[in-house]
Amino acid sequence: MLPQAIIFDLDGTLIDSAPDLTDALNSVLRSQGLREQALDDVKDMVGAGAKVLIQRGFAANGKALSEPEAERLMPAFIADYRARATDKTRLMPGAQRLLTELAAAGIGLGLCTNKPEGISRQILEDFAIVSLFGSIVGGDTTPAKKPDPRPLLHSLAELGCSANAALMVGDSAADAGVARAAGTGLALVTFGYSQVPVEDMGADVLVEAFDAFLPALRASVA
Repeated sequence: MLPQAIIFDLDGTLIDSAPDLTDALNSVLRSQGLREQALDDVKDMVGAGAKVLIQRGFAANGKALSEPEAERLMPAFIADYRARATDKTRLMPGAQRLLTELAAAGIGLGLCTNKPEGISRQILEDFAIVSLFGSIVGGDTTPAKKPDPRPLLHSLAELGCSANAALMVGDSAADAGVARAAGTGLALVTFGYSQVPVEDMGADVLVEAFDAFLPALRASVA
């Protein structure tokens, strides 16, 4: 039996957002007289929210950035990123078709990301898929971010689904951690931004391409 609800991560899972995140981060780094970071390096920094991304950009320059200092730089980063959020960002291949098929099949769809909710909604609107989601939870929707279970549990509550009937789909250790903490199933894509092999994270389903998602999911519950 397929899950009653499927909750997706955003960056590295549904969208390839690293180019726009790289440009926004580099804008902040330039403003502080620091060296810009390459796209492939920024991919390894994504996943824990904007503040951590900025801190990791500074760390790559050999600079420690305190929480208050990172908070001070957040408004400039968010403003820059919001203005360019889908300039270079693209949906992952097969993502729109998969989401449409899942929604048509009556499966509740949620988004659970550490990106701010407002920008997340903006991106879904830009790609004309926001209406497919019954729940959109960002890193500022609840008092905690993934892998804390509260964001995912919030999404499940909005979808009216119990954890044991739901599946979390992501690309990172944060996604694996939130699924375990909340008690959902776990599917991990192999094409995301994970810093460690997703094969080592104990997923119920590994997804090499969204075109293969439903066959892999059906095989896992057969």
